[in-house]
Amino acid sequence: MYHLEPMKNGSLLTVKDWEKVTPYDNKFELWDGIAFDPESKQRDTLCLALVYNMGLQHLIDILPYSSKQTLRE
Repeated sequence: MYHLEPMKNGSLLTVKDWEKVTPYDNKFELWDGIAFDPESKQRDTLCLALVYNMGLQHLIDILPYSSKQTLRE
């Protein structure tokens, strides 16, 4: 998996980063309810890249209240 470490505040992605984390030809596919591929590696890699870009604080800020409550349990 391509390594990007999300921090509290967002970080810029390079074109090289984006090419590494997005599916070939930027085709987003759904496999029996799983985004990108059955093993979900591409989904996880893209998710980490997006959180890396937006920052952990922004992720927490945009989570619905009920999701935050679930994380606290």
